[in-house]
Amino acid sequence: MSQLIRSVPILCAASSIVLAFGCATDPADDGNEGTTIQPSQGHTEIHTEDDCDPASFGALCRAGFNGGTTREEFSAELAATKTVRAWEYGGGDIRVNSGQTFRVDNRGGEVHTFSVVANFGGGRVPGLNTASGNTVVAPECVAGPNAANVDIASAAGITVTTGAGGVIKGKGTFKVQCCIHPWMRSTVTIR
Repeated sequence: MSQLIRSVPILCAASSIVLAFGCATDPADDGNEGTTIQPSQGHTEIHTEDDCDPASFGALCRAGFNGGTTREEFSAELAATKTVRAWEYGGGDIRVNSGQTFRVDNRGGEVHTFSVVANFGGGRVPGLNTASGNTVVAPECVAGPNAANVDIASAAGITVTTGAGGVIKGKGTFKVQCCIHPWMRSTVTIR
């Protein structure tokens, strides 16, 4: 009996976690779970994020940005894990109907890109490609700026159009990544 009583708080805590997170699923999800931390606004926005410390990142990070990761910490985490957790595409994967738009907002202190690629790969910064293990460069990342490969300054954003006259014209699932920090990735599904 005392074993059962000691198990009840753990069971209740586990149930609370399941209930808290279980309600946030979209019935259209295919069961694949992502590692995105920030919630989406109905699967219609991506927000690029980072935690750069302006003092140690210098001109790479917007002055006055409230980031706390030093360049040394960034480099150490990248070397150890091939990624830096605070540098991500937050908001989840995009799911919109053809003809609709979605937002890509830069909430970080550094410049990030929104780049549609055929296959995830390295970007345009050779040192970050090597450190993250992305040694095969996505050709779209080095093809130069265009409507599907856009630099987004810190605290700025873009609206991406879909459909016949849009940036993403067809239906399907498209891969998008940051061509500066190539581990920052997401998908866009146009229905």
